[in-house]
Amino acid sequence: MGGPSHQPEISATDLQQLSASLVKRQRLDAPSWDHRSALLTGRMWVSELEPGMQLRLADIQDRFGLTSQAVLPAGIKIALVIAGNARVRYGDFEASLGPQATHTGLLVTLPSATNFERRGQAGDDERTLTLSLSPAWAARHGYQTVMTASPEAPQAAYWSPSAGLLALASRLFTLQPTDIGHPAYRLQLVGFAMALAGEALAGAHPSPAMLTSSPSPDRRLARLMSMVDSGQARGVTQAELAHQLGMSLSNLQRRFHHQHGEALGSFLRRHHLSLARDAMVREAMSIETAAALAGYTSATNFATAFKREFGTRPSDHQKASTVNRCQQTVINKALDAS
Repeated sequence: MGGPSHQPEISATDLQQLSASLVKRQRLDAPSWDHRSALLTGRMWVSELEPGMQLRLADIQDRFGLTSQAVLPAGIKIALVIAGNARVRYGDFEASLGPQATHTGLLVTLPSATNFERRGQAGDDERTLTLSLSPAWAARHGYQTVMTASPEAPQAAYWSPSAGLLALASRLFTLQPTDIGHPAYRLQLVGFAMALAGEALAGAHPSPAMLTSSPSPDRRLARLMSMVDSGQARGVTQAELAHQLGMSLSNLQRRFHHQHGEALGSFLRRHHLSLARDAMVREAMSIETAAALAGYTSATNFATAFKREFGTRPSDHQKASTVNRCQQTVINKALDAS
């Protein structure tokens, strides 16, 4: 599949940092690993394309036979293995994915936090794309019934990607690290992620009857998500949101956590920080203005929350925006001269 063994090393610390936004309580182990050497070679990145939608790309070679264990939050996981083999377990469900296995695509719905395990073999290569969709994302895009169809246990279903989707997936592995933050490439990533979600959700869902028999979405929480998407929730306290929805704060927080699998405060913070991050890259917005957009009166507090959420500083995204503008200027000059 092309030489990931000649690519940079990925240490245990790298893996933990990359996975911080996706899993909790991660444990890494492998036979004969000395706990100092890099576990993998190749490259891996995670990008939050929009609030509640995270795409993970792994183009790796396993050096020691890594076993990774973690707890996954509630949500939808969509995996596509285009080379190599991935052996995974979600709760009690186990699967082997890849071109040499029976299936390459898997969709898993997690109604609550679930134990996860991935088992590798030393020397194995793997190219995998994993899309993580939060319960809030599912609700905003009309897939809440997928989450509520089986409220007790994880549900898994295989799906088969189209030739067009496979071609798009293969192209992602040619992207360079500097490409990921570029607005044009970001649009491509969002488009691919939407196509991936669409094919998997359409092709893997067990039965249309399950959709129609599942509980109706909470109308007040649907109104809350509408307020969040329209910007009406920006700068508004949770207590004020509850009052506008005609609910007590404790009832709103309890119902939101039950339906979406995370605390309302955590969701709102990540959503507003994501808006600020995207604005800094897309519009070269200042840190002070981005802080206000995210609902912070202090740029220092904003920077602290930003680093805690994304593992990077706001100024890093400003630098990316500057590079993008310079690249676009060069492109425009070339077009004018042609």
